Amino acid sequence: MILDSIMFHTEEDYPSLLGQEHAATHMGYYWSWIVQRNLHNPQWCELAAKDMAALKARKISGAEFVLTQMSGSLEDRDFNAEGLRFSLFYYDDEDEGYGRFMEDYVQALNTPALQSFYHVEVNHANQILLEGVFDQALHEWRQSLR
Repeated sequence: MILDSIMFHTEEDYPSLLGQEHAATHMGYYWSWIVQRNLHNPQWCELAAKDMAALKARKISGAEFVLTQMSGSLEDRDFNAEGLRFSLFYYDDEDEGYGRFMEDYVQALNTPALQSFYHVEVNHANQILLEGVFDQALHEWRQSLR
């Protein structure tokens, strides 16, 4: 099952002047956080050992990894059991399928103030900001399971 894909974004009202890599920015921030928190499928450490090491060391962005190693998509098989349960919860939404994840992302980065949702810069400051937001969501989810 595909949770998110650049195809979901570039087929709609995607800004014509942006390259496809911008459609992976939000997924990349999330994937990088997933990896940093060890919520990924451990097979990724075998399948793409060099790039996983680079991602963990923050030498490449999550978006770069998603584009080069994951064909621009996040799928259920990319996560470990807890990572998948959380991601299904965090992405769950009856309308768009992006749920609280998208709400948190949009609010944290104030994307309505940008030219478009896809104009978010890939940088360390945004990654750190979003990691705090994602950590809070994970904490709240874990607490709700008790």
